[in-house]
Amino acid sequence: MAKIKKISFHDLINIRKLISVVCSDNILNYRRMFFFSVPVTYFQNLFYSVHLRRFPETYVVSDNSNNLKGLVSVKAQHGNPFKWQIKRLFLDKNSQDEGKQLIQYIIAKFGARGVDTFYVSVSDNQQDLIDLFIKGCGFRFCSSESLWGVSNINFLISDFDESKFKPFKNSDAQKCADLYNENLNSLYKYSLSKEKDEFNDRLFQGFNSESDFKYILEDKGTIKSFIEIKTLDNKNYFIDCVVASYCTDLYPVILSFAVKKIIKRNKNFNVYIKNRKYLLAGENLENFFRDNRFELLQNNAILVRDFFKSVKEENINFNSGVVFSGFEV
Repeated sequence: MAKIKKISFHDLINIRKLISVVCSDNILNYRRMFFFSVPVTYFQNLFYSVHLRRFPETYVVSDNSNNLKGLVSVKAQHGNPFKWQIKRLFLDKNSQDEGKQLIQYIIAKFGARGVDTFYVSVSDNQQDLIDLFIKGCGFRFCSSESLWGVSNINFLISDFDESKFKPFKNSDAQKCADLYNENLNSLYKYSLSKEKDEFNDRLFQGFNSESDFKYILEDKGTIKSFIEIKTLDNKNYFIDCVVASYCTDLYPVILSFAVKKIIKRNKNFNVYIKNRKYLLAGENLENFFRDNRFELLQNNAILVRDFFKSVKEENINFNSGVVFSGFEV
C-alpha cells in the first residue's frame, strides 16, 4: 500500500532526484522552474491558511520502503473553491499504481470538503497518462485547448479605435462571465462554465508571482471580448481572450491591442496565445492562427471528473515514467 502525505521540506532533495531521472534534458528549463516553485509553494502554505485557496497544495507518495515514487500539485480554480485543477504530476518509472492511488487520494480528500469537479489538462501525445486518468481514475474526456506561438506579426493593425478597450474592473465580472458562458458549447456547459468570481481580480494581487493584465472590448454597453495578458518574467507573455462568436472579425484588432500593451512594457518579448476549442469561436480562431502561420506548440486534452458520478475503474499497467504540467482552463 502506498504512503501519501503532504510535502515536507525533507522531501525537496528526493523530489529533485526524481525529476532528474524522469525528465529528459530537453526540458531542463522546466525542471529549474519547478525546483523553484515547489519550495516556494511549501513555504507559502506555512503562512497562509488552506481556506484561502491561493496556492497549490503538493502531496507525495512513497512505497513501503519509503522510496519517493511521485508527487501531485492541485489548486482550486480562482473564485470557485468547488472546482480544482491537477496542476502537476511526476511519477517514477513503473509507479503508475502509486500514481493512481495518489490521484484517488486527492479526489477523496477534497471531494469530502465539497469539491464537485476536478479537471486536468494533458498533452494529447501522452496517451499513457490520459489512460491513467480516464481508465484508472474515472476521469472523462471533455474537450481540448491549444497553445500557439506568435512567430509572425504581419496581421498587426496600427490604426484602430483604442478607446473601445477599457481596463477590466471587478464590476465587469458578471458581464464577462455571461460572455464566456453564452459562447461555451452547450456540450461543455456543465463542467466548464464559469462563475462571476472566477473573473474577479485576486486579493493581494501584488503578491502574486505573475503579472496579470485584463481588458474588455466594449461597444454601446455590450462586452464583445475579454482579454487577459499574463507574464512570469516580463519576457514571455500569454494572451487569453474570450470573443463573442459573432465578432470573430475583431481578432486582428484584439490581438493588435494586446501586443501594443506588451510593447509598452518590453520591446523584446515572446507572445503565446491560448485557444479554447470548447468555445463557439474556437474553430474560427484556430483558422486565423493557421492563416497567419502561427506555430502550434501544444494541444491538450481537458479531462474532467465530476465527484458525484460513479465511473467503473480499471487496473492499468505501464512501464514508462510520467511528467506533465498543464495550463489553466
